[in-house]
Amino acid sequence: MKNGVAARPGGAVSAFVSAIRGTVRGIYDTYRLGGRTMVAAPAIVAIAILPELAQHVVEISLGMFTSMADFRAHSADPLRMGFGYAKVAGLLIAVLLTARFWALGSLRAAVSIGAMTILRVVLAVALTTIAAFAIEALEARVASPIAVLLSIGSILLQAGLTLYAVGALLEDRSMTLAEVFSRYWPTAIVMTILLAAAFGPAQALHMANHKLAIGQPAIIVWGLMAFDGVFVGLFAALLGAALYVGHASGATWQGWGGAGGSPRTSGVASYRQGAGGRSCRIRRWRSSRWSSSCWQSSACRRRWR
Repeated sequence: MKNGVAARPGGAVSAFVSAIRGTVRGIYDTYRLGGRTMVAAPAIVAIAILPELAQHVVEISLGMFTSMADFRAHSADPLRMGFGYAKVAGLLIAVLLTARFWALGSLRAAVSIGAMTILRVVLAVALTTIAAFAIEALEARVASPIAVLLSIGSILLQAGLTLYAVGALLEDRSMTLAEVFSRYWPTAIVMTILLAAAFGPAQALHMANHKLAIGQPAIIVWGLMAFDGVFVGLFAALLGAALYVGHASGATWQGWGGAGGSPRTSGVASYRQGAGGRSCRIRRWRSSRWSSSCWQSSACRRRWR
């Protein structure tokens, strides 16, 4: 009995099953939306693809793929490293814009980032960085068993602060620090799992493609590197989709989507339709279809049916 309400039998088991099913569905939706980003928002993925292709041109020109020895010898070449910084920046920008694209519903909204949104994201990143350095400094001053506990606590703390940063990025004002570290901490864990599920396989294929190219004829090397450049665009799209899907999941201590069993309403896009400027608000989570009420308006239809 809690607050005059009797606890449901098997509530813990039901919440656990809900979390497992929701996480599996989240992984599916991460790959589904990540793949669709390549068609729905090619301009975003191009931000990751073009620097990657440029770096591959430099690598081939340096003869990196002639042999493993040449690959290692030129891996720290200043020219390659310069393009590497651009590549990392492009990948990060594409990831963040992909998350905004699916959360806000259009390319224009994704790239229109207000000053307050930038300020909130910077604040969130600063808090995450300060917390990481503080815990790392504390770990160096304590005994090993306590340091392990601190490391685990740091992972959980970083997950929560990352969710707060993503909430700021996606313009979700309801995702406050208090909400993150009380009700929505499970959402942070789910988002971390989705990121790992997207990053692990993609990074493995990315590395395997490079190893496969070593020692191959030039035409094969160029083909593999062209494929890798496009794949990095998909890589970024998958990570961005993981941020969006994880944030929208709404996993709480009561189960997937909280006591109501439905995802958070933060994955809602707002559109203007008609001369009257009526607002059409649509939840886009497990299905990318519009709600039936909005679907009646042709002005509110979009191509990702």
